[in-house]
Amino acid sequence: MSVLSVKNLQEVLVGKNIGRTASVQITDPTNATTYIADGEIVVLNSAGAIYDSATMSYSTSPYIQIAQRSGNNVIVSNKIYGNKLFTYTGSNNVATAQGTEQITHIGYNGTTGLFDVAATSGPDLYLTITPNQDDMQWSEQKQKNVTLITKDSIGTSQLLLAKAIVANVMKKYMIDGIPVTAAMLNSGAAAVLTGAATVAVTHGSNVIVPNAAITNVGFGAGSLVRIGVTGSAVGTTVPVYTVKEAHPTIANAWILDQPYAGPSNSALAVANAGLVTAGANYGVRFTGKNLPFTLDFFKFKRVNFTVQMQGFGTTPLFKTQNTTYGQGDGRLCAEEESFCKGFQGALNRMTVPLPAITIDSNYATTTSLNTTYADAFVTAAQLYETVQIAFYGENLHTTTPSVKMPETIKLFLYPAASQNKAANTGVLTALDDWMASTPNAFAAIAGSFS
Repeated sequence: MSVLSVKNLQEVLVGKNIGRTASVQITDPTNATTYIADGEIVVLNSAGAIYDSATMSYSTSPYIQIAQRSGNNVIVSNKIYGNKLFTYTGSNNVATAQGTEQITHIGYNGTTGLFDVAATSGPDLYLTITPNQDDMQWSEQKQKNVTLITKDSIGTSQLLLAKAIVANVMKKYMIDGIPVTAAMLNSGAAAVLTGAATVAVTHGSNVIVPNAAITNVGFGAGSLVRIGVTGSAVGTTVPVYTVKEAHPTIANAWILDQPYAGPSNSALAVANAGLVTAGANYGVRFTGKNLPFTLDFFKFKRVNFTVQMQGFGTTPLFKTQNTTYGQGDGRLCAEEESFCKGFQGALNRMTVPLPAITIDSNYATTTSLNTTYADAFVTAAQLYETVQIAFYGENLHTTTPSVKMPETIKLFLYPAASQNKAANTGVLTALDDWMASTPNAFAAIAGSFS
């Protein structure tokens, strides 16, 4: 005997960047002035009409449905009965929900700490960095990066220890694709470079090119130079690099002894770069870098890595910033939308050719400068406001009686679009009004949205 059932349903509806139109119906597309707009989300009452908070409530509409137009299709949710609700929550993610990459420091972190080179134990020092996102590697073997430094090679020099670590990690980053960069920090203050209006730097290159001759006294081979990003100035949280020699063929250019780990800039203002009179303490910053993302092929993931030290004495390790996925990231929304349309992703179910489905979520990315860490991070081009409704549905069809299972509806709303909070009939306005009138009298959420 077989029993067919539907359980743990999830539906996703996505709003587009449009202003609300004069929508009053979802049934007659020939009437363009009243028909739901492409990308619009509306709440329907029990009779299938657009819910109006001025005249409707739970008493007149015991259940609601939510409709979204996607192209020429209108998607209508399952029925949400007011007496079977158990959650109604929402979050305005626009200002605070951008995710973060992991940042870890060892030794000096821009404020405190140092490399304990005087007390390092044994002849060898080992540093291991292990990224933990296994399934991105198409195997179960974790990708490890091990740095071995002999005590004889560094003596009691914090500088030499920092250089050895950065050189190994950046080689792995540039050649082997380990998703972690390394940059050196120093506790000394910096003076702005003079004689140059701008400096050109390229991510992964060891060449720095001022647009004019640098006239700082002492600038040359062996100099310590701090290179930030626009707006970072030259504080001690900004990485430093050692000048190796003058470039043999490019006028006024200099070669660094490490590849530059920050973002490329063809004209970085000298207010954000400067010579450093070296302070006593050195450290290394490790930063997780973005992983490949292709909808339904490579999952959206962020780097999470483990740093282990052996033989470093009391050298401190600071996990400065954790990996977070954020809320309402367009990439996460697109993955949920795709999953709800029946596609689990190529990593979990190989299908050739890949299914052709319409995705309304904007999952494009952009690059944002971070002045605190003098680096650039790949971020979501679009953060969505999110609403989640959970309830016991009336959509079960089984051959035998069954316990009703919960259903979830998620709304991804484009921020600041007038449709979300339009008077009386906007999706958030309508939901707040109806939810407050149900037996559980749910609190309004629209007030926390833009």
